[in-house]
Amino acid sequence: MSGSATCAPTSGPSAISTASAPASPRCRRRSVVGREAVVVGSGAAGSVVAYELARRGWEVTVLERGRHMRSGLGRATDGDLGTRYGSDEIKSARHFGFPDPLLEPYTQRTREDAAAGRARTAVGAFGQLGAAVGGTTLHYNAKFPRFWKQDFSTLSDLGPQPGAQVADWPITYADLEPHYDAVERRVGVSGSRAAMPARTREQAPRRSEFAMAPLPISHTGQLLRTAARLSGYEAYPQPAAVNSAPFRGRPACTSCGLCSGFGCPIDARGDAITAWLNPAVRAGRVRVLARAFVHRVDTTRDGRRVTGVRYVDARGRRRRIAADTVVLAGSPINTARLLLMSASGAHERGLGNGSDQVGRNMMFHAFTLAAALYPDDLHPLRGQSNPLQMDDLMGPFTGPEVRALGVPWIKGGLAQVGSGVPAFAEAKLLAPILGFGTAHRQAMRAGLLHQRVAGSQLVGEDLPLADNRIDLDPDVRDHHGFPAARITYSAHPHEKVAAVLLGARLERMHLAAPGSLGAAVIPFPLVQSGPYATAHLAGTARMGTDPRTSVCDPSGRLHEVDGVWVADASTFPTFPGFNPTNTIMSNARRVAFAIAGATTAKAS
Repeated sequence: MSGSATCAPTSGPSAISTASAPASPRCRRRSVVGREAVVVGSGAAGSVVAYELARRGWEVTVLERGRHMRSGLGRATDGDLGTRYGSDEIKSARHFGFPDPLLEPYTQRTREDAAAGRARTAVGAFGQLGAAVGGTTLHYNAKFPRFWKQDFSTLSDLGPQPGAQVADWPITYADLEPHYDAVERRVGVSGSRAAMPARTREQAPRRSEFAMAPLPISHTGQLLRTAARLSGYEAYPQPAAVNSAPFRGRPACTSCGLCSGFGCPIDARGDAITAWLNPAVRAGRVRVLARAFVHRVDTTRDGRRVTGVRYVDARGRRRRIAADTVVLAGSPINTARLLLMSASGAHERGLGNGSDQVGRNMMFHAFTLAAALYPDDLHPLRGQSNPLQMDDLMGPFTGPEVRALGVPWIKGGLAQVGSGVPAFAEAKLLAPILGFGTAHRQAMRAGLLHQRVAGSQLVGEDLPLADNRIDLDPDVRDHHGFPAARITYSAHPHEKVAAVLLGARLERMHLAAPGSLGAAVIPFPLVQSGPYATAHLAGTARMGTDPRTSVCDPSGRLHEVDGVWVADASTFPTFPGFNPTNTIMSNARRVAFAIAGATTAKAS
C-alpha cells in the first residue's frame, strides 16, 4: 500500500497490545508499497488469513474488539502460551471472553414480530460468540468434521425449497480438499479414517490419516455407541482438534470434560491462536491490536476501492488505518453489521450491498437434543465432550413421510454422541424453578442431570431465507454509540420437519441404550421461536458468481469494492449440519491464497 498509516510496531513483544497501547500514541506514515493488509477479527478465519499472508511476506494488522486471554501470545512457543481462560464454569455467568450484554448488546425478534411492526423482543447477549483474541475458538468444542461433497450442490441435486434461497456453492469439495488437509495438519486433529463409515469416506474423502489417534471414549459414549449399534446406526470417534498425544509442544488432553463453552487450561486444544496467530506474531509480520472495535470501512469517493478502516481503541479514541486490502472476519453477525455501518453516498444501503443481500440468509444450526436417564452416576464429564459422531441422520431424506409434512426434502446433520451436563449448568437451570433453598440443594444432591443423564445432539442444517437477516437496530446502541446488530429469525418448515422426524429416531436410539430408564427429546426448531443460542453461524454475505444475488465473488472479494474480502462463514451459501470451524479455516486459507495471488500447488 502506498503511504499507508500504521499505529504500532510490527515485531517484538509490543506487536501484541491493546489498541490504546502507549507504544503507539499516534499513527505514523510508511512508504512501503503493496503487500500490507488489515484483518478485522482474530478468530478461526482472521487468524488463518493473517498467518497465510504473513507467510508470503505480507505485513498484517489484526484488529480485535476483545481483550487478550493468553499471557504468552507473541512471546512464547505454542506449548507455553499460558491462559486466563480455563475450564471455569462460573466464567460463562460473568461473560468472561464474551460480549457484555449491556455494553455490546444484540437485539432479536422473529419474522412474525417484524411483520407485526415490533422493532425487537429481546436485548442483550447472544449465544456463544466470543469477544477476545482468538475469537470463539477460545471456547469451542473443537469438533472438526468436513462438509460433504453433496453439501456444495444442494439446489442442483434436490431442487428448490419453497420460501428459502437455497443455492449451490460456487466452489466444490475438491476446491477445499487440499485446504482441509493443510488445516488439519497444522491444527492437529485426532480421529480414525478406518473407523469412518463407508459413506462418510466417500462423501468426505481424505488423502491421509489423522495427525493423532482418537481420544478415549467416555463411559457415556460407550453406552450410546451400543445404543446406536442396536438401532442400526454407526457411531465412530468424532474428529477433534484436541490432542490425544503431545502435539507441537502442547500436551495431551486430560479429559476434564469441559470443552464446549470453556477454555482449555493446558492448551491441549488446537485453536486460532495456537495453530495460526501465535506463530504468525512470533515470526514478526503480524501485529494484533486488542480492544479495537472497527466501525467503518472507508472507500474512495466513488466507492470502488477500499482506503482503510476506522476503529475505536480501548480508551474510546477514534483512529484510522489506511489500507488497500481489508479482510473481514468478525463472524456473520458482525461482518454484516460492519458492512451496513459503512454506508456512504456511493453505497447507500451499506458497503457492497447493491444486491440488497448483505445481512440476509442468516443461518443458525438447528439443534435437536436427546437424552436418556440412568439409575447410577455415569460420570458423564469424565472424558472429552461428545466423543462420538453419527452420520446416519445426515440425509437427504425425500420419502413420503417428508412430503406428507409439507416439504419436498430435508437434510439433517451429524449427531454428536455422548454429552453430559455440567453441575453449574444444572444449578442455573433449576434455580428459576426451585429457588436457592432446600429444594434446590436436594435436587443438586440427587444429580439427575449432571450425574445420571447421557445425551446426544443433532446438528441440523438451517436453510437460508431472505428475511432471516441482520440489520441495524434503529434505537439500541452499544457503549461506543454505534447501532446494535438486530437479528430477525424464524425457522423454516424444513428445520421443523427435520426436528420431528430425525428427533424421533434419535429418541428411539436413546431408549435402546443399556440400562436406560427413559428418554426425552428437545427439538429446538419447534420449542424456540427466535434465533438459537449457538456459536454456529453462517450467511449474510454469500459468495456467488452473480452480483445480483450474492455479495462476494467465489474468492470472497466483494463484487462492488476492490480490496475488500470476506473470509468468515458469512460467505457460505448454505449451512450443512456439521460443526463449521474446519470449513471456516479451510475456506479462509483458500481466500488468503486468492488475496496473495498464490495457488494451491505452490503451498500446502
